[in-house]
Amino acid sequence: MIEALAAWRPSTWVDYLLLYMLSGASMIAFLLVKILLDTPSGFAKSLVRIIGKEETWLDKIKEAVAFSFGMTCVLVGWPGFLVWLVKDKLDEAARQKRYDEPEFNCLHEHLIDKANQVEAEASSYVIDPLGTVPAIPFGHLNKAWANFLADILDERDEMWSFFIPKGSKHGKYRITATSDIKGYARVRNGKVLGEFITESD
Repeated sequence: MIEALAAWRPSTWVDYLLLYMLSGASMIAFLLVKILLDTPSGFAKSLVRIIGKEETWLDKIKEAVAFSFGMTCVLVGWPGFLVWLVKDKLDEAARQKRYDEPEFNCLHEHLIDKANQVEAEASSYVIDPLGTVPAIPFGHLNKAWANFLADILDERDEMWSFFIPKGSKHGKYRITATSDIKGYARVRNGKVLGEFITESD
């Protein structure tokens, strides 16, 4: 029997229709398994009953009608649904990737010029007659500067100066800057991987 099935080839339009429907049925089976796996646990159901929001028979009938209509659409138009499913997965992966990205103020468009440690430190000293600012690179920010330099280990890493004008969009969530922001960024292959802010309100 297995050999007969393996040797079978569609010959009529009915055979092709059955193959088409079989693909849709397979997708419906996949969706049913997913729905069963996502079914609320007994604890969740009891919690729903406690808060008084248990589904009525009318709600269940509406869900059944909507489910039947949805499954019929999948059975008939499964290619389009498959495209939507793949696109949704790709969009979800892109959203997750963006969410996992570290949040920096500096974006690529804020980069100005390549910099180096010597020049950056030479321009960072502040002359304070009262001696309240330590006579070290970037004064009170020296420890943060040292941590920033410690992360520049890869030979592909570059140090860039950056400037974010007041009122421009900055950061992962494109927030409007309330003041000018200056500093240095660690950049690799055009991507900002770290930053050290020297001036910001």
